Amino acid sequence: MVLQRDQQVPVGGTAATNEIITVTFADQSKTVGVDANGRWRVRLDPMPASREPRELRVTSSRGREAIVLRDVLVGDVWLAGGQSNMGSRMKEYLPTVAAEIPQANYPLFRVFTVPQRKVLSESMPSAAWRTVTPDTVPDVSATAYFFGRDLQRHLRVPIGIVVCAWGGTLAENWIDRELLLGHPETKPIVERYDAAVAAYGGDANYQSQLANWQRTLAGWKEKRRSEGKAGPKVKEPMGPEHFQRPAGLYETMFKTIPPFAFKGVIFYQGESNVADGRSYQYRHLLPMLINNWRRDLGQELPFLVVQLPVIKGQQEDEWAEMRESQAVACRQTKGCELAVVLEYGEFDKLHPTLKEGVGARLARLARGAVYGEDIVCRGPTLRFHRVEGDRLILEFDSVGGGLTAKGELADFAVSDASGKFVPAQAKIVGASVIVRADGVAMPVAARYGWKNFFKPSLFNREGLPAGPFRTDTFPLKTEGNR
Repeated sequence: MVLQRDQQVPVGGTAATNEIITVTFADQSKTVGVDANGRWRVRLDPMPASREPRELRVTSSRGREAIVLRDVLVGDVWLAGGQSNMGSRMKEYLPTVAAEIPQANYPLFRVFTVPQRKVLSESMPSAAWRTVTPDTVPDVSATAYFFGRDLQRHLRVPIGIVVCAWGGTLAENWIDRELLLGHPETKPIVERYDAAVAAYGGDANYQSQLANWQRTLAGWKEKRRSEGKAGPKVKEPMGPEHFQRPAGLYETMFKTIPPFAFKGVIFYQGESNVADGRSYQYRHLLPMLINNWRRDLGQELPFLVVQLPVIKGQQEDEWAEMRESQAVACRQTKGCELAVVLEYGEFDKLHPTLKEGVGARLARLARGAVYGEDIVCRGPTLRFHRVEGDRLILEFDSVGGGLTAKGELADFAVSDASGKFVPAQAKIVGASVIVRADGVAMPVAARYGWKNFFKPSLFNREGLPAGPFRTDTFPLKTEGNR
């Protein structure tokens, strides 16, 4: 495994009440008594990075056999959270990563994947830290792998990643129930769930419906296997065993992680909230999740959030609204950065295949925003806009070596006071973009990339894209959906 460098490192566990526990590692020895709840915790003093494989030993005053963790390194440890685009593994992207797998031999790069567990009554599946090798990398999160690989190559210190992800999850699945109930924007999520559970009239009826669903699902799977198609997949009844219940995976997966010390968090999630029609609400959910995880881990950790890339959608712009919510949440949350990866999306793929680009974008952002390297790590960001006659002048920060267009500068739109947007022409002038549209004599607002799918065209010369933006405050379609 890898322990976090340059920080106090918590080590904890359980034992018989009143037992005395001693933890030794790297010339340190820490002793603590077990509390009345059978728990104990020590904190190792901050340590420099070390490639030396060492033992962490835990002994008890009652003379039990010591617990010994071998091959422990010290470096930087990151937590990788989210849904399927974070959790999906290298072997699921073989057409684009096949050449990488035989080269994935990184003795100083270790990964731990938190086991998926629906309910607390389930026994915790076995899991272990794995060194990244050609044999182990197929089962490693692709996004986390490319992020960690790039960091390890550049920093030359051990890198550890803890992956905590589950496909199809909503943000509220990873947040404390009491926090959700304590905010008017998110309280309805829990109230809907509670009403659904109450409607069963008791656990027996819920279990009966769950059993019916399992039989129907088995038939659906068999039909798909034998005939190649079987129609829409039947949905599991919402209830106490559903993996999407509010706070469910927070309880069964995330809370198994602390105490542990991290350098930061990379987070890739939001697709399921889009599908549920609640893109606007996400600007409240994401900061709540970030603050919740920071609280439980006892650290004001940097959060690097992947802005959802381009993709087709059911409605005209629900993905654009989500991207704005992610950007707003990051702007309003200290220590939160947005990784813009628009160009790595694909029109018809919820799981785009170019995960190497996403990992590289996250690693570059970490190097600049977290490690303090003097590099351009963000794409152009709208700073200010003004109206001059029939034109809007958009001024940007993070222009690096200058603004540039990849292909034709496109996907800009302007509106007059009516709020109706029409396509506009755009031109780069220094660190600004000038936008106008024929027939709009008195524009009041501009938008860029306000679509589910488009080909991003505005970049800085370092190759980093501008995220979608709007200068208006017109009501959005998902605003008010809770």
